[in-house]
Amino acid sequence: MQVTVDIRSAAGNGDGPMRQQQATTVVPLPLATVEKRLRDVEAWSEFLQGIGSIRYTSHERYLFTFADGREHREIKMVVKLRYQDHCFVWHGIAGPTVRGSLKLVAVDEAHTAITLVMASLPTNLRSGVAEMITPRSSTASLDLRLLEKHLVKNPAADTAAETGS
Repeated sequence: MQVTVDIRSAAGNGDGPMRQQQATTVVPLPLATVEKRLRDVEAWSEFLQGIGSIRYTSHERYLFTFADGREHREIKMVVKLRYQDHCFVWHGIAGPTVRGSLKLVAVDEAHTAITLVMASLPTNLRSGVAEMITPRSSTASLDLRLLEKHLVKNPAADTAAETGS
């Protein structure tokens, strides 16, 4: 797996600077298999660090429980699959500003490139100051490593289902 990472501040929606992380990897699975597995949004907590659980509430609506050590916060999120460009996008509809995307691109018949982009505002002054003084590390690259493990757990099951075997 090759991971490239980009960490920077991005302009928010008038809320101030957002921390944005981006990482890309290539997995040894066809695009259709990756997209099918990622449609199970409630399983994303297996590879998105800091997410304790995800619960479906209604059409394209989920409740994400963020677990940051001592604190647990619930944020209502919209998660959509943009079929035309094979991109899952999400954003908060209540609570702190959080957004992200998982963009899938077929490299060839057997490999898919996945780009994860995450952006968020610090939830309070303490976390904002900590963000400024601590070294910047990428949870996006760790999330992609965990995503790769999640996707390749049982690749034969999806491949057999797609080919009709």
